[in-house]
Amino acid sequence: MSDGTDTQRAVNSAGEKRRKAIMDAAWSLFLEKGYAAVSVDEIIRASGGSKSTLYKFFGSKEGVLKALVESFAETFIREINLPTQPGQTTRETLRRIGLYICKQALSSTAISQYRLAVSNFPLFPKAARLWYDSGPSTTFEALAGYIRRETDAGRLNAKDPDRASVFFLGMLIFKDNMAMSIGADPPSAREMEEIVSEAVDVFMAAYGT
Repeated sequence: MSDGTDTQRAVNSAGEKRRKAIMDAAWSLFLEKGYAAVSVDEIIRASGGSKSTLYKFFGSKEGVLKALVESFAETFIREINLPTQPGQTTRETLRRIGLYICKQALSSTAISQYRLAVSNFPLFPKAARLWYDSGPSTTFEALAGYIRRETDAGRLNAKDPDRASVFFLGMLIFKDNMAMSIGADPPSAREMEEIVSEAVDVFMAAYGT
């Protein structure tokens, strides 16, 4: 019984390694050449895999992009949906969420994703939309869900949690995201702390109870 389980685990592990190798190779190529210029054959050569493996795991080149964007978004969603720690106030939780979002959204990976999506929109609008739906849109929805739960619990007073999430995220990253997309340096750790602190103060002044 255990032999069968061990064998299945080994198969799953090998499959996950092949899947990750394809995603890593595709991401490097997308950044280097742009999504439109990269072929499935190039991804296969770079990853050392096979077409059958790529189609098995992803279905298409677009499926590889979808998997990449979703994997990048997962950590955002996991962090935002963490339960409030015992004794932690809404303000403290928002600060934790805000710092995490700043560090992730203003990372070189996130900025590269943004550039890739925007630059490929004229030829591949579906791919750009996929990036938005799986990345920014999902983050907005997760944050809105937290704000909605806090409002239902009486700790916030947001009549429109969706709009409140947009306001909060805009205060956190809009300026630096735009600047970094054309080559500006990211804010320092101290500047991020200050931005988040002020954003939380403004947000609580507007939506706190």
